[in-house]
Amino acid sequence: MVLHYAPPKKTQKAPHFRTEILDLDYQGLGVAKIQGKTWFIENALPSETVEVQPIEEKRQYSRGVAHKILKQSTERQVPPCKYYQQCGGCQTQHISIHLQRATKQKALLQRLSKLQPDVQLMPMLTGEAWHYRRRVRLSMLFNLKTKKLDIGFRQKKSQQIVNIQHCNILEPKLSQILPKLTALFTQWSTPKQLGHIELVKVDNGIAMLLRHIGNLTDNDRTLLLEFALQEKLMLFLQQQDEIIQLSGEAPFYQIGDLKLQFDIRDFIQVNADLNLKMIATALDWLELNSTDNVLDLFCGMGNFTLPLSRKVKSVIGIEGVQEMVQKAQKNAEQNQCANVQFYQTNLDQRFSDQAWAKLPFDKILLDPPRTGAAFALNALCELGAQKILYVSCNPATLIRDTEILADFGYRLSKVAMIDMFPHTGHLESISLFEKV
Repeated sequence: MVLHYAPPKKTQKAPHFRTEILDLDYQGLGVAKIQGKTWFIENALPSETVEVQPIEEKRQYSRGVAHKILKQSTERQVPPCKYYQQCGGCQTQHISIHLQRATKQKALLQRLSKLQPDVQLMPMLTGEAWHYRRRVRLSMLFNLKTKKLDIGFRQKKSQQIVNIQHCNILEPKLSQILPKLTALFTQWSTPKQLGHIELVKVDNGIAMLLRHIGNLTDNDRTLLLEFALQEKLMLFLQQQDEIIQLSGEAPFYQIGDLKLQFDIRDFIQVNADLNLKMIATALDWLELNSTDNVLDLFCGMGNFTLPLSRKVKSVIGIEGVQEMVQKAQKNAEQNQCANVQFYQTNLDQRFSDQAWAKLPFDKILLDPPRTGAAFALNALCELGAQKILYVSCNPATLIRDTEILADFGYRLSKVAMIDMFPHTGHLESISLFEKV
């Protein structure tokens, strides 16, 4: 058999086309209708006419990016961040904060109204649109081409790093430390061993975690300790899977008179102001009183549990990780919250035989991960609480779980959007369900 050489076929990019943008989805993508198909288009706003470069085409929908803006919306703004076009941290800085919030609220209400037309939409929980983020993770990589260390955030749809010297959504003290970190690690003797940096601004200062591959040289250790002393940092070092503290005290944040300590890698809400407003709203909506017994699921180290304890007879906090249970219990003891108990339970498994699940509960609060709480709702509803307060970070799983709760006789009485992450596509919400 004779084999003939056939050159590989060249893949041609789909041609650009012009279209008008009809709407905006909550993640900041323009929506267009082209020959009956829905298109989601990056960098495009309602009422704009744009030239689109297709990037993905599927049977039910397609995606593209606005290559040129031919007619511009009055809601379009110039992003104040000079890294915005490359950095993958924010998605919607080109959209006015008014339109960002209105679009997210509209999306939340539309989805929930399909399940319950008379749902009561409460005022949105908002805060500062800029300089709100108290936690950040910076990538570091020695660039073999430039022979320099890159420090910053990942590029959009890339593993490349955008070197940054400031960030408009970070709390000011975190943003101010960025160029100092660049100066520090420029002097590093083993830059290829640097992993990443985590910074957290809390009520007793700034905590910093450095991930490092292998042992520090004496010179690098000296540089690091001097830097921590100069910047008054709580300094942590991660080598392999071990984290050790090199300087400072344990980080903590406060909720009123409560002080919550945590370890550097523990989850805390990154928007301190909105966290306080969210907790206050939860406590208000639950209409707590001194005779209530409350269950707090996915409780972490007690972010909701301890404030609840100040208002009620008793609170049970449930968490899947034993280490977090121990930290939560320690926080309860240090804050003299004697009416709180914490238990480790895998909520994705049957838990009706657990001792705590046999106790009476008047009200339940749950703050699940993005995957929602469907796996726990059947057993949860059997507890028969009168009210369930649900904090959601994913509208899709909230809708699914709302349907499950409705099947068990719980009616969605009110909901509010939480603008926890301005200039991003994240949509958080708080909902109250009441037993019919």
